[in-house]
Amino acid sequence: MTACGDTQPAGSTSGDGESPSLAQGVTDTEILVGHLGPQTGATAEYDKVRQGIQAYFDVVNENGGVLGRKLTLIAHDDRYQPSETVKGAKRLVEEEKVFAILYPIGTANVNAMKPYLEEKGIPVVGLGTGANMFVEPPIRNFFGYQFNYMIESRIYVDYAINQLGAKRITLVFQNDDFGKQGLEGAKKAVAEYPGVEVAAEIPFLATDQDFSSQAQRIVASDPDAVIMFTTPKPAASLRKEMYKIHATGLPFLVSSTGGSDPNQFNIAGKEVWEGVITSTALPSPEQSDDPEMKQYLERFRQTPQLIGSLTQSGWAVAQIFVEALKRTGEQLTWDNFIQALETFDHWDGSILPSVTYTSENRYGVTSLRMMKAENGRYVPITGFIRFDPETKEVIYENKS
Repeated sequence: MTACGDTQPAGSTSGDGESPSLAQGVTDTEILVGHLGPQTGATAEYDKVRQGIQAYFDVVNENGGVLGRKLTLIAHDDRYQPSETVKGAKRLVEEEKVFAILYPIGTANVNAMKPYLEEKGIPVVGLGTGANMFVEPPIRNFFGYQFNYMIESRIYVDYAINQLGAKRITLVFQNDDFGKQGLEGAKKAVAEYPGVEVAAEIPFLATDQDFSSQAQRIVASDPDAVIMFTTPKPAASLRKEMYKIHATGLPFLVSSTGGSDPNQFNIAGKEVWEGVITSTALPSPEQSDDPEMKQYLERFRQTPQLIGSLTQSGWAVAQIFVEALKRTGEQLTWDNFIQALETFDHWDGSILPSVTYTSENRYGVTSLRMMKAENGRYVPITGFIRFDPETKEVIYENKS
């Protein structure tokens, strides 16, 4: 695929200082980068991703940029509404002429702009969705980040059955493209275990304010465990309602998208959130000796309320992006940049355990570990669990 506007004819020079060998959004001194995600509304908690990206860009810029080029982030608030995501994407590509789009958030949002971005060929790095449709089959200019939802739901079901002894599992899901992927994966996984059944399927909307009916339905379904596929705020709201009716004794597993950020202890309340099981692909900041993690912590030292999986995720994707820029070198075209990303082979130079991209593998991150809320912090309860994109195996490592 040839990217529209990727390069200019040899020997020409653009009016804004671009050289013939540079893609749009790139000059000798600057690289323009786009981001789309909610900054306001019910899912505004996800704006921490943008703040994580910006924080790492600030570090890079303070140290001279990438090969002398400073990074400029242009972010649009789509309020988690797909129609606004499409408008924002077109504005970033056609008006602001960014070089790449970094960490667009939301399954339905990314899916809405997918045809347009595929046609344009602009690199889209660090997808803020783990939906299958963006990695199977691989899309040339799309590079994943979040752990695959279908595989995550399979791991959650396996944990509920084999570690918690569940025979009846209630599935609570956000009633959109994202939540339905988790639901589908969980139902398929449950069907593989004789004697185990789905006790109930309970939907909700990301914008819902009252979760009392969902809490009552959970209790009425008489489950051995509850698995919820959600964004952060609904998870906290439902947990509060379950706390009110003294139902927090039920094992409660929350997808990484809604449960992994430590700020859930503040949103729901430390006592309310106690016992919640979730997962993360990221090491624990306070338990890591990694110099990359120490740099992250130092950057957010003055704003500790921002420390958590959302800013970490934005920071990590920005690290991937910068490493790919370095590997591309001076001839910064879309084709060259995409080829550079495809050289990532278990790269461990970020705060993530490893990142891999090939022409056939766009998953990026394929490891996570389960953790549990205990006394206001998350405690790992498994070692890293790895998904092999080639064999489709899920591999359990020893607890660390």
